[in-house]
Amino acid sequence: MGIIGRLFKIGEAKANRAVDGLEDPEIMLDQAIRDKEAAQKEAKLSVQKVIAAERKQKALVDKERENQATWEEKAQMALSAGNEEMAVKALQRSEEHEKNATALNLQWEEMRRQIEELKGVVREADRALTELKRNKEIIIAQAKAAEVRKNIYDAKANIGKNSETDDLIARMKAKAENTTYEADAAKEVAEEFGGGDKLEKDFRKLEAEGAVSTSVKAKLEAMKQKMGEKKE
Repeated sequence: MGIIGRLFKIGEAKANRAVDGLEDPEIMLDQAIRDKEAAQKEAKLSVQKVIAAERKQKALVDKERENQATWEEKAQMALSAGNEEMAVKALQRSEEHEKNATALNLQWEEMRRQIEELKGVVREADRALTELKRNKEIIIAQAKAAEVRKNIYDAKANIGKNSETDDLIARMKAKAENTTYEADAAKEVAEEFGGGDKLEKDFRKLEAEGAVSTSVKAKLEAMKQKMGEKKE
């Protein structure tokens, strides 16, 4: 990845962290856009410098070709004047400039190819930056919706857990039930073994359960009379 690609990735990485980390998406995206814009500005300055160097290289190619043509004309001039030796020297100089022009031209063509590739990267980065600006609100909404869903799931998970408060309430209820049972048992023991006149207690119990019915009294009197007759 070239320098422009690395510079462009700075803002993109921060935008991804805004979504993945659920930080404040609006702040993070604004910062990511600023980073991308700064990277694009630096990238375009780099392209500008490279283009300037390419223009200089092209000027050198053109200069060598001009020199080549100039020395060919001189060779023609010398030959016309009957000076073959001077014509040969002029042609030799012309060939030197031709070779230089050929070599410089190959370098210039490679520079042109790289510049076009670089321009393509910058155009793609511009397109991505424009798309990010256009979709910023959607990305923010998606990030916030994801945060809300996460909070809902967390809340559901927490509700399903037995908290310390729930455990305390359960223990208090169990203790209250046990205390009630123990109190009933203590009352029963106190009434059963607490001392005092048992007969009086029995009669009180009898009174509490209700008076003896008339038919029972009649039967009791009949039993007494029959027992009295047997004794006689």
